[in-house]
Amino acid sequence: MPNVNKSNKTAKILTLILMILSLNTIYQLPYLMYYYYTPLQEAMGLVGRDADYGRLLNVYGIANVILYLPGGWIADKFDAKKLMVISMVGTGVLGLWESTFPSYATLQLIFILFAVTTVLTYWSSSIKCINLIADASEQGGMFGSLEAGRSVCGLLVTTLFVTIFAALSGRGSDVAMSTIIRTCGIIMIVVGILLAILMPEPKNVNATNKGLVESIKAMGGAFKLPVTYLLAGMIFCGSLIGAASSYYAPYLQQVCGMSTSITVPFTSYRAVICGLIGASSAALLATKFGRSSKPIIGAGIILVAGFAIMILMPGTAAFMWPLLIIMILLSMCHSVFRALYYATIDESGTPKNMVGSVIGIASLLGFLPDTFYSSMCGGWLEQYGTGAFKMIFGTCIAAAVLGLVCAFISDRMIIKHRAAAAAEK
Repeated sequence: MPNVNKSNKTAKILTLILMILSLNTIYQLPYLMYYYYTPLQEAMGLVGRDADYGRLLNVYGIANVILYLPGGWIADKFDAKKLMVISMVGTGVLGLWESTFPSYATLQLIFILFAVTTVLTYWSSSIKCINLIADASEQGGMFGSLEAGRSVCGLLVTTLFVTIFAALSGRGSDVAMSTIIRTCGIIMIVVGILLAILMPEPKNVNATNKGLVESIKAMGGAFKLPVTYLLAGMIFCGSLIGAASSYYAPYLQQVCGMSTSITVPFTSYRAVICGLIGASSAALLATKFGRSSKPIIGAGIILVAGFAIMILMPGTAAFMWPLLIIMILLSMCHSVFRALYYATIDESGTPKNMVGSVIGIASLLGFLPDTFYSSMCGGWLEQYGTGAFKMIFGTCIAAAVLGLVCAFISDRMIIKHRAAAAAEK
């Protein structure tokens, strides 16, 4: 028995490390504008076309919404390891293509194909993989550790990208961004190869539906579970606020007068360092409280208050430092949300053969902001100028309220499930 436990622990650690590497890199390219908004816009030849620029993410988001549901079915039907290998290598190849900065129509095609490799074959499979290797009592700690590890890995990747940008930006945004995108693509291909060679196979025999009828029943069952829609609400909150964070950089530049040479490192390191602190705190708090919903509730309260202050505080250079502090706090709370909401799937007693379907349905609904939010914000910026930032922060308040309500209901549901499970023993 000790050898079996040791083997299981080693498999969990190795799987977690490989998942950190893959999750940290696979979404770098679709969301690169979050960290290099202006340089990437220049490299793509879309200066002055903020709506078109934002539409690339919306095209990606629309394709994601279409593919989340079949992606959940695929995750419950096929081997997660093979799906993730295909996804990593495929996304890396698409990155090499994007680095040539083809026409706008071709860029739209690439972003659609990003959805195939990052959502259809990867997203639900990757979350389910973590769900399978962790026991019910470990879910919050495991997902929190995953996010914390992603932040550590992200810090290294960000340092590499910022170094490349600093070294090559003098030769033009196209040279710097092309090199960053190619480097990211190569890293993803290497990680895909490592997954194929090193990742253990998930061993839960009840996690995969063997026939079409079983798969359809599992999908139908997932539609009936309350956790599906509560998770969707929390994902919606995290998705919209994450998208809004891409406008921190232009807000600091256009409203507060901060230079690009400072905003690029700040917005890049803000994401990874705040992600590390927030996710680490999430893992510790989830373990301490015994359920993930409680830290999510606390983070939701701070998000609502923080964005309200962002709206009320004057956007001037004199308030730059208080605004930076608030952005850092908001980023940490956003990381707590991201780190823990998937843990509520297992904590609420979801059957393993429905996990992929729950993730697929919840993602379809929760990531709806990806289909419209960036182009909407871009349109606001074109129409209202710097006044649009207050509107952007206002939508964040609404999203945070939704996430907070869903987290509170999830907390009640988890308590009820555990009480019922204890009564049956």
